[in-house]
Amino acid sequence: MAINGVHHVVLRVPDVPDGEACYRELFDMEVRFREGLLDGDVGTVPEMFTWDDARSKGVTPTMSFLGRDEFFLAVAQRDETDGKRRVDHIALAVDESTFESVTERAEAAGCTVERNAAHHRTFEDPLGFEWELNASSPPPSRAFDTLEL
Repeated sequence: MAINGVHHVVLRVPDVPDGEACYRELFDMEVRFREGLLDGDVGTVPEMFTWDDARSKGVTPTMSFLGRDEFFLAVAQRDETDGKRRVDHIALAVDESTFESVTERAEAAGCTVERNAAHHRTFEDPLGFEWELNASSPPPSRAFDTLEL
C-alpha cells in the first residue's frame, strides 16, 4: 500500500475571490482553474476570465484551485450549513492498489464511499472528516465543463 502524500486540501472560506487573493499572495500561488455556478449549473470558468469578469456574466464563485511546485490548495465557498468546519476535505495521492485497498477498508469501517470518477472516491470517516482518494497525477484535472459565458 502506498500513500504518496497529500494530493490537495480544500478550505472553506466566506468569499472565494478574497480567499484566492489571500493564498495567492501568502504562498505565491498560481490559479490552476476556477469553478462557479451559472443558472444552476456548476462549471469551470474560462481561463481568460477574472472573478470580476465572471461575476459580470452572472457567475457565482464556488471554488478556486491554486498550485505551485507540488503544493495544491483550493478555496471553496463556505455556507451556513458548514458551521465552524473550515476544512472541506483532504485528498490523498494514491496508487491503484491503495485506491482499492483504502476503499475496502473504509467500507469495512462502515463508511459510505462515493465513486465520483474513475480516479477519485470520497468518504466521511467515523470522526466526521471527509477524505478523497485520488489516483490521478497532481494537479487535479477539471471536474466540470467550461461555462459558456
